[in-house]
Formats: sequence, C-alpha cells, structure tokens
Amino acid sequence: MIKPWIKRSAIALVLLAVASAVGMQYARQNPKAEEPKFRTAAVDEGAITQVVLATGTLQPVITVNVGTQVSGTVLERRADFNDHVAKGQILLRLDPANLQARLRQTRAQLAANEAALVLAQTTYARNEKLVSAGFISALTLDQGRREVDAARANVERTRPQVETAQTDLDNSVIRSPIDGVVIRRNIDVGQTVAASFQTPDLYLLARDLRQMVIQTNVSEADVGLIKSGQRVNFTVDAYPEREFEGTVQQFRLNSASNQGVVTYTIIVDVANPQELLKPGMTAQTRIVVSSKPKVRRLDRQITRLH
Repeated sequence: MIKPWIKRSAIALVLLAVASAVGMQYARQNPKAEEPKFRTAAVDEGAITQVVLATGTLQPVITVNVGTQVSGTVLERRADFNDHVAKGQILLRLDPANLQARLRQTRAQLAANEAALVLAQTTYARNEKLVSAGFISALTLDQGRREVDAARANVERTRPQVETAQTDLDNSVIRSPIDGVVIRRNIDVGQTVAASFQTPDLYLLARDLRQMVIQTNVSEADVGLIKSGQRVNFTVDAYPEREFEGTVQQFRLNSASNQGVVTYTIIVDVANPQELLKPGMTAQTRIVVSSKPKVRRLDRQITRLH
C-alpha cells in the first residue's frame, strides 16, 4: 500500500509539470511586447532658415565664340588654352596667299576700268568740240556719253570688289574681340578652316573669371519662394570643406520639362576674386528663402533611447 505522503508528492510534481507546460505555451503565444522607443532633442534659441536645394553649373558671365569669315589653312597660332589675351591681340593667322592673289586681281580690274573711264571721258570731250564745229553728228556724241556712263558704272562695280578682297585679307588675321582668357581652342597649325556655310568656332573666350554665375534648375513647386537678391550658399567637390556665397540674380520664365518634371532656370551671381572656381564645376546650392534670427528650435541631432 502506497503511503499517503508519497501519493501527495507525486500529485504535486504532476501539477507543477502541467503548470510549467501551460506557462511555456502561453509565453510562446503571447510574446512580451517591446518597450516603447522615444526620441529626445535639445531645445535652444537661435537662428533658423528655410532653404531650397538645387544643383547647378558654374559658368563665366560672358563668353565669346571667336570664328572666321574666310576659309584657309592655319599658318600660325599665337594663343592656347588658359592664355590671357587682350582686345585686338592676334590669336592666329590663316595662309593669305589666295586672298592676296584675289586682291591683286580685283585691283588690276579696277585700274583697267578706271583707264577705260578716262579714255571715254577724253573721247567725249573731243567729240563735243567736233560737234560744235559741225564735223560729226550729235548721234556720235550721244554714243560717247553712253560709253562714259558705262565705264563709270564698271568702276563703281569694281571698287567694292577691291574693298571686299582687302577685308577678306585683313580677316585672315584672327584677333581677340575682348580682354579675356582662352577656355577652349578648336584649331591647330596646318588645319583647314572652311567658312562656306557657317562660321567655324576657333576659340571660346571668357571675359573675366573673377566674376561667375551658377545656372541651376529649381522645381516648379519651389519657384514661388525664389526672389532676386536672395543669399545662396554652395559647395563644390574641389573644396568640400569650404562654403561659398552668391546672390540670386535672375529668375528666367522659360520653363523646361523632363519626364513630366517642370523646372525653371535660376541665375546666381558669384564673386571669384581668387579664381578658385572653374568653369564647368558642379555646385550644390542652398538658396536661403526665409530666415528668422532668434526663435526656439529643436536640435537637429536626435538621440533614440530604448
């Protein structure tokens, strides 16, 4: 016969095992909820600004394409990339042989026509005397007058041809139209320049790299915030630790659409006294559209606590 205390101990062990099993099953079905997470931020007082972000390209304020009105072979080049040039300075020369030959030809033709005019005038003057003396008819005098007029017309037609030939010869010497710096050169000695259909671009000159502009595009959602005179902060990859400043100079009304996104061009004036900024650099701009000097604000550094 089993003693009563042994029976009671066995029942207690069974109940404890059952309770443990039920507890484990409940825990699996009802996992403990995660503790809530909180964000904290420091509150202080200071300036706050609203900005519009955009990406643009640095460009010279004024650029000039230097071309040629005459064709020919480059005989001499006197300016290269990054050279500073003065207005009127010779950039290159084209071979003038053909142009000089055409000038001599037109001058010879003009001289022949002028000689013909002198002969016609002399003949007409002599015929006037003969008509007065009755030796020739008035019809001969009329014919002489027509010859004088025709000879004068030939002279007037040839004289502009000489001037054109002289101008073409002068244009074979390519000069700088401005004081500036050479940004691009598209020609070298020995190359043939053909100006028959359109003016070829030989050089690209920038007037002054100490003053530049940023041409950037702003979404249509932000254009209502942009006004002339607003301050612009920007950075370039060449100087990642330095921030430059500019000013909104122009808002252009001509819009552009790319894949359904409408943008407007904003021109930003930039002072570049040390010429650190180069044409073509990409600028990450922050256009300051609103600013409050002293308001309560939250620190942007947010700490997450568990």
